[in-house]
Amino acid sequence: MLEENLLVVFSVITSGLLVGTIFSVVAAGLSLIHGTILLPQAANGQVFLGAGLLFWLFGTEWEWPLWLAVPTTFLIIGFLAFACEATILKRFYPLEDRNISYLIITLGIAQILSGIYAGTFGRISDTFQVTAPVGGFAIIEPVPIAYTRLIAFVLAAAVLGGLVAFLRLHRIGRALRAVFQNREAARLRGIDTLKIYRFAFLLGTAITTAGGILFALAFALDLTVGWTISLITFSIMIVGGPGSVVGALVVGLVFGFTQAIVSVFADPTVATFAYLLAMLAMLFIRPSGLFAK
Repeated sequence: MLEENLLVVFSVITSGLLVGTIFSVVAAGLSLIHGTILLPQAANGQVFLGAGLLFWLFGTEWEWPLWLAVPTTFLIIGFLAFACEATILKRFYPLEDRNISYLIITLGIAQILSGIYAGTFGRISDTFQVTAPVGGFAIIEPVPIAYTRLIAFVLAAAVLGGLVAFLRLHRIGRALRAVFQNREAARLRGIDTLKIYRFAFLLGTAITTAGGILFALAFALDLTVGWTISLITFSIMIVGGPGSVVGALVVGLVFGFTQAIVSVFADPTVATFAYLLAMLAMLFIRPSGLFAK
C-alpha cells in the first residue's frame, strides 16, 4: 500500500513538472506579446497546435529527420507571423485602445486556423502521435519516464531559462523589459518601440512554436487542444501578470500540478474547472496578478 501511494505521489510530481513547464513556455510567449504590445493574442493556442501538427507532419508522416523537421516548422510559423505583423498588426500600433481591436482580429485568425486544421489534418486522423525519436524509459525511482518526455521537460526548462537570461542580460532583452514597464519612458530614452513590438511578436510566436513542438513530442495531439491551451495560457498570464516570465513559470507549474492531482482522483476533463478555480483563488489574493509589473 505504501509503495502504491509513493508511486502515485511521484507520478503526480513528474507529470505536474512536465505539463506545468510546457504550459509555462507557451504562457511566457503569450505574456511577452501582451505585456509589450498590449496584444491579447487569442490565436496563441492555434499557433501552438499548428506547430505541433507541422512537426508531426514532417517528422512522422513524411519521416523527415529532426534536424530538418524542427527548423522547417519554425520557419513556416515565423514567416506567417512576420506576414501577419507586417500587413495587419502594425497598422494598429498608433491606437491607444488597440487591445480590443487585436482581440477581435486574433479571434478571427484563430477561427480561420481552426477551420484549416479541420479541413486538412482532420481528413487524416482525429489524434496525432509523433514517433518517438528516442525509445525506452528512464527509471526515476519508482517511476519510469519515457526518454522523449524527459527530453521535452529539459528542453522546456532550457527555453524558459534562456528567455529569462536574454531579458536580463541582452541589450534587446533589456529594451523589451523597458518597453513593457513604461513605453513612454522607453521612447524618450531612444528605444525604437515599433521595432521592439515586431521583435516581441516574433519572439513570443517562436516561444509558442517551441511549446507546441515539445507538447507534440511528449503527448498526443487532437484538433481541440488549441482552444484548451488558449484558455489555460490566458489564465496563467492573467494570474502571473502580463510581461512576467517568472509569473508564467510559477503559475504554469501550479496549473500543471493542479491537472496532475485532479487527474488522479477525477476525470481529466474536470481539470479545466480546477484551473479556473485555482485562477480565481490566486486573483482573489492579488487581483492585479501575482507578478504584475
